[in-house]
Amino acid sequence: MSIRVFLMIWTLLLSWPAKAMELRFVTGEFLSFDFSSRDMPSGTAPVPRGPFVETVQAVCAYIRYDCPIGLVPWRRSLAMLEQGQTDAVFAIIPIYERAIELRFSPVLIDSSLNLYAHRSNPLQGWRPESGERRDFYTLGPSGTANVVRQRLQDFPSANIHLESDNLRLMRKLNAGRFGNGMVIMNPVIARRLIEQHGLSNVREVGLFKKVGYAIAFSREQVSPQEFEAFEQGLKALIADGTIAAIFQRYQLELAPSARQWAFRKRSATPQGTCRDAPHGRGSEKDGSDVHRGTSADCPVMAFEPGQGL
Repeated sequence: MSIRVFLMIWTLLLSWPAKAMELRFVTGEFLSFDFSSRDMPSGTAPVPRGPFVETVQAVCAYIRYDCPIGLVPWRRSLAMLEQGQTDAVFAIIPIYERAIELRFSPVLIDSSLNLYAHRSNPLQGWRPESGERRDFYTLGPSGTANVVRQRLQDFPSANIHLESDNLRLMRKLNAGRFGNGMVIMNPVIARRLIEQHGLSNVREVGLFKKVGYAIAFSREQVSPQEFEAFEQGLKALIADGTIAAIFQRYQLELAPSARQWAFRKRSATPQGTCRDAPHGRGSEKDGSDVHRGTSADCPVMAFEPGQGL
């Protein structure tokens, strides 16, 4: 091969566009902050929409990553993450048990899980009396179900029942199928279902637990460097107001703890290891930041936004 031909080939290789880094995301249909089906013409296939979708798109554009986002049933999205068919999923409640396999972004939305009962059910709270049987119904498997189990673990008379579909849960409750049992659900989802499907026999009882929602990344599929790149992009766009503006377009507020996290200096991160913090909890001063003052590799717990554990 002549030197001229070699140089031509080398020049072509240098000018060939490099393949962009990629992070694959999926989200579930009909979740708390999924707007995929709103204002869509009848018969049109839904496309991913909502504050989390726009946040991922903005961050990926900022860090110059390709980030396809798939819209699938929620149970399938979790299965895809576990089977390595996607790199990340949103929106999810960060919990300690999943931190072995997942890294979590800071919580972006503070929310809650609320109680719902049939109108014939006179109960006003969730705590069962001593020896009293109490049945709770929720979506599962899910982060919600894990939080419910965690909250009720000290109440042996509390029985948890899982359903694979939120609408089915609320329709059964509306029909009186659960007796004096209660459904535990995110209020954004529950109120939407009650209104859209005329579930007039369902009443909202009150708060079960405050929670936060974040983006979860597979530890197996996403390297620490890729996770760090996404976090740094997210931090920059929170700091300049981009992410808050996205949430405001959906009449939602970015979690105050996310703002605190974005403006916290790296040098301000508490020293120590995961072992120094009981169960990887870290410092309570960090509010609802899922990292809780520890490194991204430390496990995290579900918690009440703005409060210590």
